[in-house]
Amino acid sequence: MKVFLDTNVWLSATVFAGLCEAIVLESHQRHRLLTTRLVQQEAHAVLRRKFPHLSHAPALFDAVWSQAECVADVDEPAKDNDARLVRAAQAAGAAVFVTGDRRVLSWGPESGALQILSPRQAWLLLSGQAQ
Repeated sequence: MKVFLDTNVWLSATVFAGLCEAIVLESHQRHRLLTTRLVQQEAHAVLRRKFPHLSHAPALFDAVWSQAECVADVDEPAKDNDARLVRAAQAAGAAVFVTGDRRVLSWGPESGALQILSPRQAWLLLSGQAQ
C-alpha cells in the first residue's frame, strides 16, 4: 500500500518516540512510503524554528526521509501547502494520507480514492488491526 505522511507526522517521528515513529517504520518496512521535496522543506523550516536546540534533528530527519520514494510536488494551490501535499499524494496513487492536522482531517476520511487518516487510524490500518 502506498502511504504518504504529512509533514507534521514526519516531524513528530523525528523529534518524539511514539506512534508517528512507529508509523514511519511500519510504512517503510511493509508498505511504500511516499514523500515530496515540499515535506522536506517544511520539516527543515519547522525544525530550525521550533527545535533549534536539537541540532541533530535535520540530519536525522533527512536520513529517514531519504528512504521514502520522492514523488513530484504539486504547485497549486500555491498558498495552501496542505492541499498541495494531498494532491501530490493523490497524483502518486497513494491509498493513505496520514496527518494530525484537523483541517485536513475534515477533508476525509476519503478524498477520492485517497483515505485521509489520523495517525491512530493509520496505525490500526497499517498494522492490520483495523476492523
